[in-house]
Amino acid sequence: MNDRAVRTLDRDKHAFARVCAPCPVFGTCGGCTLQDLAYPDQLTLKRERLQRALAALDGAPAVPPVVPLEDPWRYRNKAELTFGWADGRVTLGYHAARSYWRVADAEDCRLLPEAAVRAVRAVRDEAERTGLPVYLPKTHQGFFRHLVVRHSRTTDQVLLMLVTAPGPSDAVAAMARAVRARHPEIVSVYWGCTSRAADVAVPDVLTLVDGEVGLADRVGPFNIALHPLSFVQPSSVQADRIYRHVRDVIGPLPQGTAWDLYCGLGLIALYLAGQVGRVFAIDVEPHHLALARRNAEANGVHNIHLHQGRVETLLFDRRYWLHEARPDVIVVDPPRAGLHPDAVSSLLAARPSRIVYCSCNADSLVRDLLELGKAFPRYRVTGLTAFDMFPQTNHVETVAVLDRVGGRTSGSGPGTP
Repeated sequence: MNDRAVRTLDRDKHAFARVCAPCPVFGTCGGCTLQDLAYPDQLTLKRERLQRALAALDGAPAVPPVVPLEDPWRYRNKAELTFGWADGRVTLGYHAARSYWRVADAEDCRLLPEAAVRAVRAVRDEAERTGLPVYLPKTHQGFFRHLVVRHSRTTDQVLLMLVTAPGPSDAVAAMARAVRARHPEIVSVYWGCTSRAADVAVPDVLTLVDGEVGLADRVGPFNIALHPLSFVQPSSVQADRIYRHVRDVIGPLPQGTAWDLYCGLGLIALYLAGQVGRVFAIDVEPHHLALARRNAEANGVHNIHLHQGRVETLLFDRRYWLHEARPDVIVVDPPRAGLHPDAVSSLLAARPSRIVYCSCNADSLVRDLLELGKAFPRYRVTGLTAFDMFPQTNHVETVAVLDRVGGRTSGSGPGTP
């Protein structure tokens, strides 16, 4: 067990039996920290941590057992990997544990489907053949920076986005042709170019180099199209369970209105569309909304109204959002930082009967729940469900159901605000 995992378990003061971690770079790679815990123990650990985080809430319900993933391996549909240089060769993997500079080569990441692993190896080998240098964050010199790999569970196909510093386009085009020739399951290769010093896989310019425009996949009953920069939950199986749960706790509202805030590709909106009369969905990224519109049309859904902009900014148009689009229920799935304070004030002004909060960060979740619980109108947490979206890691996805105090009875369908 690596030092970080030992400290984590010691801090939790719970005796868990260790198992043999199957990954050969466990302890070196910073991607996973719980591989040497049996999977049932991982679920117990996550439940206990979440329960402790939620202890700050008055009257918070107990956290039930975490909803597991039947197969906690090869589940990730996306990975962001970093190029490195070690022992005279190109490496491609995750940042090493406790290191910003070193990269642990992902010869076989056990969280990625095998088709994605083969694609990663092919890109690493082709990058080495070019003779072009790996980008070094210390000096801000070099070419190869990141690789984003997406996998479709439905088709077993792969989309790649190679992120580099500015450089020769002919070398990238040759790489794209070579990896696609060796691996027909690679259907798209994009090139993202950036001059930013920040070590993130976000390009300034994005170009389709070879193959199809997007990647087709399916989540639950819905066909979706994916772009290199799309956000989608890493496990399609657990995503379907979460969105079905959200749909079920909202219940049928044939004449009702729902808000889907931070909607991304519009998946939650798609699940809600069959439950309510109309859904208003907001996201800041235009490319997210373009795919959300395409996904709605492809699935024959016509009662979703898409709006582009920051949630905290758009909702300040009170005349529109509190009259023409006044919600019965609101679903929020914000980034790790949680809700902007102005977004919280807009939710309170809207006075929905029920708020459903999806979170990947217990700290920001608790902060926002505390704020919603002490403001006016006041909201009380009436349900909590945790889903293991990230087996072998410390992360867990939580869905909290909040009812307006005096606005509805727990367990009933939403009433009129």
